[in-house]
Amino acid sequence: MLKPVTVENALNMTNRLFIDVRSPSEFAEATIPGAINIPILDDYERAKVGTVYRKDSKEDATTVGLDFVASKLTGIYERIKYYSDIYDSIIIFCWRGGMRSKSVCNFLNMMSISNTYQLAGGYKAYRKHVVDFIDHSIEKYKFIMIHGLTGVGKTHILELLHQYGQPVLDLERLAQNSGSVFGDIVFEGSPPTQKNFEAFIFDNLSKLCNNYVFVESESKRIGGVHVPESLYTRMLSGAHVLIETSLQNRVDIILSDYVNQLAHKNEKIIAAIQNLNKRLGNDVVADLVHRVKAKEYTYVIEYLIEYYYDPLYKYSIEKYRPYDLTIEYENIEEVVPKLEHFVTYI
Repeated sequence: MLKPVTVENALNMTNRLFIDVRSPSEFAEATIPGAINIPILDDYERAKVGTVYRKDSKEDATTVGLDFVASKLTGIYERIKYYSDIYDSIIIFCWRGGMRSKSVCNFLNMMSISNTYQLAGGYKAYRKHVVDFIDHSIEKYKFIMIHGLTGVGKTHILELLHQYGQPVLDLERLAQNSGSVFGDIVFEGSPPTQKNFEAFIFDNLSKLCNNYVFVESESKRIGGVHVPESLYTRMLSGAHVLIETSLQNRVDIILSDYVNQLAHKNEKIIAAIQNLNKRLGNDVVADLVHRVKAKEYTYVIEYLIEYYYDPLYKYSIEKYRPYDLTIEYENIEEVVPKLEHFVTYI
């Protein structure tokens, strides 16, 4: 018997797994965080079925689809059976709770896998849930935005806050981009699509128990994605904290983030520096590239801080004055207790 479940109820289930039975390209474009892809049709097969549906009939398209699926049934059963023994609930979904997820659920029920559910409305219903949350539920959160010049360790502070059990929204991590000209060097893998980025934001915020959350100061665009307007507006209306530290600390943090663990990515670092020709001039860029090749990283970082980053971001730092709190540290571990104390007064 088919067991439909709403998005809200599915998200509240414990020890559950979402299985996306759409094609690989649909899965890559947008899915539910944590879902795995067990497609019943690959991209070619899905396109072929769609063509038959448009040119011939629904019945002919169904026949073509069944021919494609028949040889996969054993593999689909074995994979889902494996997960059904691990998870209490398996939630199957397609685009809008149609034939693909329904047929898989019926097949699994026939094979006596009883802890499977069909997501009512499919991914389309989940997407609407995400958009509604971001548009209307974001107002319940008080954002504490952490500002500071490049290298002060804003991301590290968010990581420390998270370790201490404080609520954090790390947008750079979710976007797989650390901002700046070197934004894609730190992270591995492909950055998310806009829909997946928004799903990550929803997934992060909806799990918080607090009504406040720490976030790093960001522009509206982070790499290839943008912060939703309602979220960005709410961030700006929150509390603003300025972090300051010595130049040496800033250099050390950047060395740790970009070089000490990433020396094998010299070519990516060089390519990023070469994008600065218009701002710094060909001669300066050529010299910086030479120094990267010679592993003179400290010189390169200090130069970029003084002549590129600080002048570039000075305006964005100044426009939020006066800050609700300014923290100047020597040891970054000093920052978290001060922020924890601060939130008791907001």
